[in-house]
Amino acid sequence: MVSAAVSTVTLMKSLGNPMYELDAASGRQTGAPVEPTSIDLLDVPAKAASHGFHSFDLSVYHLPSIERGYLADLRAAFEEAKVELFQLLIDTGDVDSTDPDARGAGVAHIKRWMDIAVELGASGVRYVPGDGEPTPETIRASGDAFRELADYAVECGLRPATENYRHFNMKAGDLLAVLEVSERNYGVIADFGNARGPNKYETLEAIMPRATSIHAWAEVDDDGDLISEDFQRCLTIARDKGFDGPIMLQSGYPVDVFQRTREVWARVDEMRDEVRAVFGEALQEGA
Repeated sequence: MVSAAVSTVTLMKSLGNPMYELDAASGRQTGAPVEPTSIDLLDVPAKAASHGFHSFDLSVYHLPSIERGYLADLRAAFEEAKVELFQLLIDTGDVDSTDPDARGAGVAHIKRWMDIAVELGASGVRYVPGDGEPTPETIRASGDAFRELADYAVECGLRPATENYRHFNMKAGDLLAVLEVSERNYGVIADFGNARGPNKYETLEAIMPRATSIHAWAEVDDDGDLISEDFQRCLTIARDKGFDGPIMLQSGYPVDVFQRTREVWARVDEMRDEVRAVFGEALQEGA
């Protein structure tokens, strides 16, 4: 089912552009918003539902606490708003090392976040190998780690996925090679923004047949107006490849221009209109 959706990346400025990170020593999230906030994360699910969005991605960078009471409150907020936490985006943890100890530490880190995803009631998780250099040896090492992580995710009742995100996975061939070596069934996030560059459309063409969700970024001009030709071309690739899943409406590039010239929900509505223009009746509209 094709649907328009949002994420904490969509609302990052409203959340104060936070960058929380898991402290290994204390086992707690550290960090704070760096700008004034206009919404609390606990209020986000209801706000998303009020704008007709019922699927959501949450980045671990934007989760202020992993205390069990807070996780229970956030899970309840999603459930009460009838918004699916589609994926917890595990943006940290490196599993691309050929050193077993380093790779094992990355695997353990990601598994810890999977446990948190279960407490939040997430349907799935997304993680990537890391920022290392893809080589036959590191692709093999990453594939081995992905095999172990996929098995753990399934045991937890989570759908595993990866994305063209961070250095290792930026090229479609490397991303797909890791999945082949893993010998496991993975979803893929096709990220328009991370595919930017001279091979943008070729990258999307290569990964879109495997895509189970999309992180949709738009290009904007100097006035912050969305460049429809580029955005609709990306969406058309998705449609023509048979994409059937949530399209997370993220933001635009340059990000500061897009955010400065549009109120967040006005920005999202512009992007949703572009999705409607491409997918038509195939787009499932929110209640």
